[in-house]
Amino acid sequence: MTFVLETEDGVLHLGSDDGDGDSPLVALLPGDDIALHRLALTETDVRERLSEARMRVTDLAAQPIEELHVAVGPVDADGHSWVALIERQRMADHLAHLKAAGADPAHVVPAALLLDAAEGAPSMARFGDRVLLRTSDLAGLVEPSLASSLSGTSLLGRFVQLSEFAPASVPDELPLDLLQGEFAPRDRWWRDRRFRLWAGALALLVLLLALAPPLIDRARGMAAIAAYDQAVVELAAQTLGQRPADAVAGAKALAGARAAAEGGALGARLSFAAHSIETIPGARFDTVKLAPDGALAIGLGGPADAINLVGPRMAGGPFVAEADGTSVTLGDRVAGRPANDSALSLAMLRLVAARQDAALVAAAKARGTPMTADQVAAALVTAGLADPAAAAGGRIAIPAARSTVLLPLIADLEMKGARFSAAEIRRNADETLSATLEVRP
Repeated sequence: MTFVLETEDGVLHLGSDDGDGDSPLVALLPGDDIALHRLALTETDVRERLSEARMRVTDLAAQPIEELHVAVGPVDADGHSWVALIERQRMADHLAHLKAAGADPAHVVPAALLLDAAEGAPSMARFGDRVLLRTSDLAGLVEPSLASSLSGTSLLGRFVQLSEFAPASVPDELPLDLLQGEFAPRDRWWRDRRFRLWAGALALLVLLLALAPPLIDRARGMAAIAAYDQAVVELAAQTLGQRPADAVAGAKALAGARAAAEGGALGARLSFAAHSIETIPGARFDTVKLAPDGALAIGLGGPADAINLVGPRMAGGPFVAEADGTSVTLGDRVAGRPANDSALSLAMLRLVAARQDAALVAAAKARGTPMTADQVAAALVTAGLADPAAAAGGRIAIPAARSTVLLPLIADLEMKGARFSAAEIRRNADETLSATLEVRP
C-alpha cells in the first residue's frame, strides 16, 4: 500500500510498503479531533454493529451523536473492535485537505492505531509537541500531561525520549477505516445487477401499493408492529434469560436491568451536560449533585439569558431534563422521542430503547465484577487527582482537577465497572473542579 500522513504543514508522502506505485492510497490521520475506544460489541451484522456502536458511544461523546461520524473496525481475537468518533464537519475538512494536496485516499486510518498493540504497558510516540497514545481500551493524539494521566506513566522529562511517529507499513487488515457510511467511496450502484433486480422488485412493489394503498398500508403497519414487538420479546428473553409476557413488559424489564447494571450513569450525564452548557456563551455549571433517587441536579451560573437557554438545549438530549430557575435535573435515559402517538411510532421507539438497554446490559456483563471502592480510589490516585490519605472507606475527595480531565475519567471508570452511589462537584475559584465521590459497595 502507498500511504501519506496528514500534518499541520501539509500532507507528507511516506512512500509505499510494497514498491508498487499503483497500490491503494492510505491516508493516516493523527488528529486530536478523533476519539478512539476499544469496545466489545454483541452484534455480528455490519449494520447492526454500527447501530450498536452509535448507541454505546452516547456515553462517551461530548456532543449529540447526530453531529458525529462513527466508524467501526473489524473484530480482533478478543472479540473487541475499535470505534472512532469525529465531528462530521471535521471529517469532511480532513478529506478536503487531503484532496487539495493531491491525495485521494482509498482508506483513511487513525494514526494512533498503527502503534503496537498495547499489552500491559501503553504504546506512545511523539508527533510534534504532542503524543500519539494507544492503550488496551483507548487511543488518540493528546497533550503530554493528559497522556500521563491516561496511561498511568509519567512523561516528565521523558517526552523527548519517545520515538517520533514514523510508520514503515500498514497492516494487511486495517484496524479501522474512517471511510464508512456517508464518507464511504461511492460505487456506480446503478450498474450493479443486484441493484437492478432490487429496483425491479421495488417498482413492482410500488405498483402494488398504488393499486390498494389503504389496505396495504394498514397490513404493513400491523406486520411491522408485530415484528418490532416480537424483536423486543426475543431481545429481552436472550438478554435476561426469561421470556416476558409481551413487548411492553420486555422493554420495562430491560430498562430495569440496564438501570441496575449501569448505576448512576454519572459520567455520561456529566459529559452531556458539560457540552450542552459550554455551547451557550456565558453559561456554566457551578455545582453537580447525584441524588439518592439517581437524579443528577446541576446548579447553573452566568447571565439569566444564558441560563434560560440551557433547559431547552438539554431537553432534546438522551436524558430526561427538567429546568427550574437556575438548576436543571437530569433523569433516566430516553432512546428517542416518537414522531407521533401512532402505534407504529411507539413500537419502533420501544425497540430502539430495548436494543440500547440490552447493549448496555451486555456491556456490563462483559466487564464482569464491578470495580471496588479501593480500585476506583487507586485509579484516581494514579491519575494524580486524589490524595491516598483521603481515598478510603468508599468516599473519595478530589480537591482540584480540570473538567477536561475529571469528567472523561469518571466516564472511563464507569465504563470499566465503577458504580457511584453519591457524588458532589463544585467549581473552585480558579475554575478547576472539586469533587467528592462515593462508590457503591
